[in-house]
Amino acid sequence: MTINESTKQNLRRKSNYIDVVQMINGSPAFSWIDINVTELCNRKCIFCPRIDDDFYPNQNLNISLNLIRKMATELKHIKYQGAIVLCGFGEPLLHPDIIEVVSILSKNARIEIVTNGDYLTPSIITELVQAGAGYFVVSMYDGIHQVEKFKSLFLDANCPEEKFILRDRWHSEADGFGLKLTNRAGTIKIGDQDPIDISHPCHYPAYSMTIDWNGDALLCVQDWNKKVKLGNIFSQSLMEVWLSKAMQKRRNQLINGKRKQGPCNLCNADGTLHGYNHVKAWNL
Repeated sequence: MTINESTKQNLRRKSNYIDVVQMINGSPAFSWIDINVTELCNRKCIFCPRIDDDFYPNQNLNISLNLIRKMATELKHIKYQGAIVLCGFGEPLLHPDIIEVVSILSKNARIEIVTNGDYLTPSIITELVQAGAGYFVVSMYDGIHQVEKFKSLFLDANCPEEKFILRDRWHSEADGFGLKLTNRAGTIKIGDQDPIDISHPCHYPAYSMTIDWNGDALLCVQDWNKKVKLGNIFSQSLMEVWLSKAMQKRRNQLINGKRKQGPCNLCNADGTLHGYNHVKAWNL
């Protein structure tokens, strides 16, 4: 599948910090945390599992500030050097306390916000930047006219261009909707999907963690079924989950190209666009 230029630009930018390995007590730490702060989204994109209400209904479920504070404390303790992306499975700007979420987490990590932009205003952008948001990734679904709209919003907020990227997502099925299309671990069939290869390595568990709104540590952000839960950070620390036997087992399997277990046996995500340095450091 062809990757468009905005996706390539996004991948190159992320490599500057995702692929830097921080060692903690002899083990590579995660460098990327994807937090699903809310189960709400105001859109239903055809290439997203949310298109089916029976499979993925909209729910007013939001991560608690207590959990956010717990994570921030742990990240400070390990002197975390990576990034946090607020995205996951919902629209992060629909979290009722999104400004405070950013404020708490930004003291100990670079914060990125991935949004459809529908709730962005100059004042919201200003508040988020003042709270510590380091980068905005705006996915535009309605058409090329949105480019000037969002550039104007960020300009009015005195937010420089190096702090945001605008991703064109208004394309048709014929050109993959303008994104690196995946089947979301077997939940989506729309578009020209890459084939599933259960012998293809995956680096996600070598460098990233996915935390759901309720504290569940998921295998990765591709698993919209949320069938594999590797722990819960209400009762465990991030590092306890990261170095747990369950996580190590999956990490070892996927680094070595063993995707026979679900949901990986249904997933067509490449999984190797990042994480090469972490794989070397794990030496599995």
